[in-house]
Amino acid sequence: MKRPSFYWLLGLGLWLSAAAWAQQDGGAAAQTPDETPAKAESSLDKEKEENEPGRRHIGDVIRFANDAVIKEGEDAGDVVVIFGDATVDGRAEHVVVVFGTAKVNGTIRGDFVVPLGSAELGPNAHIEGDAVIVGGDLHADPSARIDHSPVEVSWSRLEERAPVLAGVKNWVVQGPILGRPLPHRFGWWWIAALACAGVYLLTAVMFARPVAASVEALESQPVGSFFVGVLMFILFLLLQLLLVATGIGIIVVPFAFCAAFVAFLFGKVAVYRFVGQQIGKQLGVATLQLPLVALLIGIVVFYFLYIIPILGFLAWGMIAPLGFGAATLALFRAFRSEGGNRGNSPISSAVVSTPSTASPTPPVIPGEAAALASADVTILPRAGFWLRFAATFLDFLLVGAASAVTHFPPFFPFAWVAYHVGMWTWKGTTIGGIVFGMKIFRRDGRQLDFAVALVRSLASFF
Repeated sequence: MKRPSFYWLLGLGLWLSAAAWAQQDGGAAAQTPDETPAKAESSLDKEKEENEPGRRHIGDVIRFANDAVIKEGEDAGDVVVIFGDATVDGRAEHVVVVFGTAKVNGTIRGDFVVPLGSAELGPNAHIEGDAVIVGGDLHADPSARIDHSPVEVSWSRLEERAPVLAGVKNWVVQGPILGRPLPHRFGWWWIAALACAGVYLLTAVMFARPVAASVEALESQPVGSFFVGVLMFILFLLLQLLLVATGIGIIVVPFAFCAAFVAFLFGKVAVYRFVGQQIGKQLGVATLQLPLVALLIGIVVFYFLYIIPILGFLAWGMIAPLGFGAATLALFRAFRSEGGNRGNSPISSAVVSTPSTASPTPPVIPGEAAALASADVTILPRAGFWLRFAATFLDFLLVGAASAVTHFPPFFPFAWVAYHVGMWTWKGTTIGGIVFGMKIFRRDGRQLDFAVALVRSLASFF
């Protein structure tokens, strides 16, 4: 096998060599005395420059987070500098400088590109190719030569035409680049922050019950709220991908984003208020625990954290899943309470209203206590269709995402059965059931074992 491959490569190399030799001969034969004198003169000048005895060839130059210097008398190939400055006093083929300043007082035979940086051309600068400067300024000496018209997209000129961009630039430089969403210096971002604070106060006044429910969920399950928020973010992105993939579901995408925004807003207000209430409780001041007062305290605390580098983005990154998860848990609790109110039977209410004059309860044997506790689950409210559908859809997204990693479609049914059998046997419910507060029991009150879980999972396909 090695010998035919060698002969094949050898033949291919000979064929390419012959083609190049023929092309060279053809080009030499096709050359006519009509060739322009300027072109011939430039080629002769280039040959003289390359064969100049005092010139030193250094090849390609690549620098990252460092500067590059091409001294006078040096001949370089391509020069690429990222997060650094480049100084070209000699000659180079192509020069690219990203996030830096390019100083040229020599010759660039090819293109000269400076994205997100500035360029300075000295009196001896000569750009034979294209010159492109994006996001910076081009300062050229009157004696500098540029063979083609330079393309200059200057940020300063854009700011003159659109002053809003200057404010955006200042916010990016003073905020996100330093690791904080809110710079400490006064600017338009503080006006936006105060406007957001007004929206938070208005939301707390107009939607007091949803915000209070989110605060209660956050107070009772802080860790659960955070992980539910992270899970819901992931599932939300997967849901959008599935909706877009179906084509028809694109209509639902805007409504899903609106619902997610409302949940995020309620959750953020709940986190601010929760932090303010905790501060009031620790100080023992009842006035600070009032809803609006606690909300104002929480806003002030988090705005102070937002202006601290690194810590500001950490605080913002924590509050996003925490608030979204708290709002989601509050919504699930609302569904469960509505289902519980509908599921209360007259028998259970009659049992509650039984007078206390009845005969005393006889002692219960420990073995019988477990049976009675397991039998009590039969009077619990049954989950409705939409609640079960939501839990199943959540499980479908989880198993579908895990199956997509294998790139083997037949793997999904086996993973679906194994997931349900394992979760039902272990916890009596799935992850979707845990999120929505549902659990499966047998009619006699006992939990599912492996055999029952397997039969139930296989029967679901029919």
